[in-house]
Amino acid sequence: MRDRSSDGSVRRVRDERSAPSAPPSVPETVAERRELRVGAKAFVTDRDRVLLVEERHEDGSTFWTLPGGGVEPGESFAACLRRELREEIRCPASVGERVGRCVYRHTSRPATTVYAIFEASLGSAPEPNPRERVLDHAWRPPTDLPPATLNPVERFVDRSMTAADGDR
Repeated sequence: MRDRSSDGSVRRVRDERSAPSAPPSVPETVAERRELRVGAKAFVTDRDRVLLVEERHEDGSTFWTLPGGGVEPGESFAACLRRELREEIRCPASVGERVGRCVYRHTSRPATTVYAIFEASLGSAPEPNPRERVLDHAWRPPTDLPPATLNPVERFVDRSMTAADGDR
């Protein structure tokens, strides 16, 4: 079942699987309504390293991911990514070709985000913005990602960097 918002950018979907974020009083057989969001992430590389940012969930826990975020109504993927990079790591950026996607099923709220991933280059050194819940950044080889890297991001980086190695 889908409900479109007036601008069409957010949909509600019925997820028949049990969800870790469901309250304990809700039986596992009850379907959960999850918000379906669309976002953009930047795949920024330097030699054999990829740029990751450390972010903080609302509950205070931290995780590592590619920089980027949600597309606002009427915003293109490229405009979203340029805005998010300015907000999160205070960098002007050039956005290139789309190189993939990843799906993240949030555990801190009932939402799933489908991220389009684009090659990007930065116009300055990253400077994390704590007001955007971005605590740190790191340039890491794909074989040495931080343990708290989100699984879909880790899989994407591994596939992308392995494919690049095969092309050399």
